[in-house]
Amino acid sequence: MDRESKRIGEYVAKARFEDLTPEAIASAKRSTLDTLGAMMAGSTAPGIDTVVGMSQAWGGAREAHVVGFGHQLPAPLAAWCNGTMARALEIDDVVDFLPVHPSASAVPALLTLGELKGGLTGRKFLTALAVGQDLIIRMGLTVRQNAMQSGRNNLFKIFGPTAALAKAMGFGPQETHNALGLSFSFAVGDGQCALDGALSLRLQQGIVAQGALLSVLLTSQGFTGAQDFLLGKYGYLKAFEPDPRLEYLSRDLGRKWYGEQITIKPFSACRATHAAIDLSLQLRNQARLDPEQIRRITIRTCPEVSQLVGAPRAQKIKPESVTTAQFSIQYTVAAALIQGDVFLKELEPEFLHNSKILDLARRVYVEPDPSLRTDFVLGKTQIEIELEDHPALKQTIELPLGNPVRPMEYEACAEKLIKCAAYSVKPIESARLQEVIAMVADMENLQDVTPLMGFLY
Repeated sequence: MDRESKRIGEYVAKARFEDLTPEAIASAKRSTLDTLGAMMAGSTAPGIDTVVGMSQAWGGAREAHVVGFGHQLPAPLAAWCNGTMARALEIDDVVDFLPVHPSASAVPALLTLGELKGGLTGRKFLTALAVGQDLIIRMGLTVRQNAMQSGRNNLFKIFGPTAALAKAMGFGPQETHNALGLSFSFAVGDGQCALDGALSLRLQQGIVAQGALLSVLLTSQGFTGAQDFLLGKYGYLKAFEPDPRLEYLSRDLGRKWYGEQITIKPFSACRATHAAIDLSLQLRNQARLDPEQIRRITIRTCPEVSQLVGAPRAQKIKPESVTTAQFSIQYTVAAALIQGDVFLKELEPEFLHNSKILDLARRVYVEPDPSLRTDFVLGKTQIEIELEDHPALKQTIELPLGNPVRPMEYEACAEKLIKCAAYSVKPIESARLQEVIAMVADMENLQDVTPLMGFLY
């Protein structure tokens, strides 16, 4: 057995709520609330009716609920649906120094497991989520090339939610190690779907939530997985990630919690667009911009961001789908300047064909600049707005709103949840939403997290 695989199994099994820092606990609560909102809003996203409809048609044991819809399905199908919804609208949490989504599979999978098994306390939930978030971020730091460089879209993302579920199941080191090895068979990562604006991008998160759940359930029945799943001859790091930085898998393990550095997204778009949106809104408010007076907007970013959300230009200035719009600096900047926000309303069909937004998007140009690279995957972003009869406006930003340096506090996350709930497939009363907000805020004192699901449909 390779040493790193064994060490991770031991770390996950032995982690305790008392080991978490206050910052890690607070971050796990924000991520939980944020993911609940993402699932509710995602229940009406394109393609979700297909996924839920297929799952319901297949039938089976009524083990866990689908957020928004309220259907009870076999646990693996519920996890598949809820995980897909969590990622559907690009509003789930992220990390600014890596293209990683730490919670979109872990939270749905944990809630599904809670319904399936019962008795999952708030403390166990928070500990499990913090462990899963920590591991997925450590894996992201370990690989030499991130997903925006390699296009592999984080094959390793299966290990985080699997670790969370193993922790929640109370597995010992050997069982945890086996579940992680088994989950390697469920690893998925297709970056092309993001460039093509395909619905399969959101589906991957559901597949991961389902795969993590199946891995721990199979493990509990004695099913075996790869032992040397990281550094064996055909282990993940050997097969897919040459020259890994193994120090990130062991440095301060169990003492440093990378979940503290999670970003909550204020805008419903790829995080790589957020700096440009943030800058646009700042200048819009400061200068009271009239979009008709704008001659040209130049956004300069690092090459990786430019490639992901700035090109190809023809596709980005006139997006044909919500997904394409969410991965377009040109569209999101134009929508921000005209609407004053880029949330779910600005991604409704009428806005994708809004002549004012599309006309302004054609005046937005994205230029790659290697000098704007930083230790953060987002790099720096610069904006220059050229106006009729006025001096040009220029500004630079590195860390947009939502980063822990400029955080969305719990109250802001609660406001975002309420905005998201307005898009749920079934209306959810305000009083029920307030119950959810209060329960998550006090989660460490919950004796069972299962009642949370009863407020989400």
